[in-house]
Amino acid sequence: MAYNLESLVRILEQILQPDQQRWNFLDHKRPHIESLWEKASSLKQILETFPLANGRGIESLETQIRDAAHEAEDIIERHMVDQMLSEPGGKSFTISSPDLQQVIRKLDSAMYKMKNIMDETQMANTSLPGGVSFTPDSSSRDDASSLPDSVSLTHHPSSKNIVVGLDEDILHLKDRLTGDQRKLEIIAIVGMGGIGKTFLALNLYNDQHVVSHFDTLAWITVLQDYNEEAILLGLLRCIIGKRTDEVLQEKYNDLGLILHKSLFGRRYLIVLDDIWGTHAWDKINMFFPRENEGSRIILTTRESNVAKYVDSSNPQHHMRLLDEPKSWNLLQQTVFGKKNCPAELERIGRHVASSCGGLPLAIHVIGGLLSRAKRTRDSWEHVAYDIRGAVAEKPEDDKSLEEEAEDYLKALVDRNLIVVTQKKSNGKAKNYSIHDLLRDLCIKKADQVKFLNVINRRVHHVQKDLSSSLRRVSVHPSYHIRDIYAAKEFMSLARSFLCNGSASRGILSPVFSELRLLHVLDVFGIEFHQFPAEILQLVNLRFLAFYCNSKYFPSAISRLWNLQTLIVQSRLSDIYVPTEIWEMSELRHIKFKETTMIIDYYYRKDLVQEKLQTISILKLYDLREKNFLQSIPNIKNLCVKIYRSPSGVVDLSNLHKLETLKCWRDQLLPTKFVPEFIFPPCLRKLTLKRCIIPWRVMKVAAALPNLEVLKIRRCPFQGQETRPENEQDWEVTEEVFCSLRFLLLENLTLVHWRADETNFPRLRHLVIRQCHSLKEIPGSIGEIPTLELIEVDKYSRSAVASARRIQREQQECGNYDIEVRIF
Repeated sequence: MAYNLESLVRILEQILQPDQQRWNFLDHKRPHIESLWEKASSLKQILETFPLANGRGIESLETQIRDAAHEAEDIIERHMVDQMLSEPGGKSFTISSPDLQQVIRKLDSAMYKMKNIMDETQMANTSLPGGVSFTPDSSSRDDASSLPDSVSLTHHPSSKNIVVGLDEDILHLKDRLTGDQRKLEIIAIVGMGGIGKTFLALNLYNDQHVVSHFDTLAWITVLQDYNEEAILLGLLRCIIGKRTDEVLQEKYNDLGLILHKSLFGRRYLIVLDDIWGTHAWDKINMFFPRENEGSRIILTTRESNVAKYVDSSNPQHHMRLLDEPKSWNLLQQTVFGKKNCPAELERIGRHVASSCGGLPLAIHVIGGLLSRAKRTRDSWEHVAYDIRGAVAEKPEDDKSLEEEAEDYLKALVDRNLIVVTQKKSNGKAKNYSIHDLLRDLCIKKADQVKFLNVINRRVHHVQKDLSSSLRRVSVHPSYHIRDIYAAKEFMSLARSFLCNGSASRGILSPVFSELRLLHVLDVFGIEFHQFPAEILQLVNLRFLAFYCNSKYFPSAISRLWNLQTLIVQSRLSDIYVPTEIWEMSELRHIKFKETTMIIDYYYRKDLVQEKLQTISILKLYDLREKNFLQSIPNIKNLCVKIYRSPSGVVDLSNLHKLETLKCWRDQLLPTKFVPEFIFPPCLRKLTLKRCIIPWRVMKVAAALPNLEVLKIRRCPFQGQETRPENEQDWEVTEEVFCSLRFLLLENLTLVHWRADETNFPRLRHLVIRQCHSLKEIPGSIGEIPTLELIEVDKYSRSAVASARRIQREQQECGNYDIEVRIF
């Protein structure tokens, strides 16, 4: 709920900064802005510190907070945009007109309402030490309602669901549960939500052979907002039953010790279902006896890192999606039991099963709907049409901050909610995908809370669903962009507009006039042949991504003074950008894709891009230009193409945050470019292309303590002063690439490469491409303990033979970890 206030608080903090030069205040207006900031910040902090569970009044409270925050943003930003458009040459503006008293009163009302809800929630429960609450007269060990919402308990869980596609999983895990291993073994079942983790655990828990094998069984479901005492209490209710309440009267503070004593000397099976984090395990771990009794603990989790943290010595059991035949089999049994599906419904039934994406939960839910529907084609087709809406479930209330995007993406991967489909050369994720059902769930929820509207139907259907202005709009290719006219009146307050569908500039231009408050504009699907002047009116933009074939960008681009990210794609080889872009002080990322950016040679010493982190691809006369390097002191990612540059020292040592450097020589450069690089020690990724590299530069690179990725492409080497004839030999003697994990050698005239495992102690991935003259890969490379993969193109025949020989020799020594790929 707190995320609704994030944007408002950020805007207010920006204009209240004492050192900002853009906005001035009339004395009688500043208190209104400060009061609004205090109210919004306080409310946000309370919601983050004391999150409210869903219940009576919560949804209306969230709506009230969201609407008040949106109204405040609209008032402030509409006033700011009006001033900037009316005075396009102005350098400073005045906050004077917004009447925010009504918004402040709405936030006061929300805080009062929230206080009442918190008070009611507190009075409804009996307080116990540690914050545990349950109904005082609950004593049955099988009563799941006796525990708070964060923990649900079932002593003998049962499932009437049909087992399809889990036969091998059950047999394998039964062997692990009842095997001869005497030490306590922890079995982690990992997979995305709805894939059947709990169902698999239930079948194991209820299996007669498993039940008879153990002296004691206990099951508890632990959700995100777990409570240590409640977990221990729930396990005790399973183990000692009605005696639990008697024991608690005298020894409530000794729950952990009582649990340990109850399990000691017995062969037990504990199921911890749906663990979200490691803290829950840390709180209860020490209370499980470790004697050699053959005990087992099953835990189910969406997060791989939790399973690894709990027990890294035993393999995790990863759940798999069902294939189409198994999906259809499960759906058929769910709907018809042991009977067969009528022939006239089989085609549509198979389509429904396939649309569930192999997710058992979705199939069970849809099966339940179909089992209650009329068994006619029309009824089933209606369910099939609305399948994605039908399977939507309530998602976890995750909040996302832009500056922590990578951490949150990683967390989503660990929870199996999204999948990494491609990795970068340093092993980090590059591309992701999401399961169709989860994607549709996110879209459905985003629409419910008015966070995002996805337009992919005809506009007359869209209009029926719109009751208020849209904040974020995504137009899909299936939705004709021409029809956006009919909905544009709903977009006057939109902050994001994304369009991947094809359209002409003339069709979309009138829509831009309605998007005056826009923060994000991503229109890669639309090809502009000239720079769209309408975009220059969107002075509130933070993010701009578009396809443009204009040779020259206008100097008025500096009017987009809020812009943080600029992404441009083009058919042109070069685009000239005016020096006025250096006046855009908020810029963080500039990316030109499939084209290069040329900025006038002169860089003003008085303009420093303090926030700029990424430039790609920039075409430079001379990388040694001091004014340029001094203007980007905090750059992290730099990709440059050099032309008309003489050789000499390229000193990058003052770029203390530079992590990625890509340096290319333009193909049309008439002179030789022989750079003498001085790299900063923070450099992690280095790519050199078409540069003449003296061998001493490789020694400089080897000395970089953090270098993880090195790519050498089409670079002729220059021999050493003492041995100029050995330009085609790379002899790595004393150099040690201490952190290097990825090495690419591409299209080189290299003949001899001499090195051993001590020169590349952490190398994981070696790629040899189009090195036709290379005699062999050094055999000692195979001795590197971290090496996982060698890739060689099939035309580098000597390299292919040596790669296979390295793999064969290592396998003869018992090392089967090295993979060789020939492409």
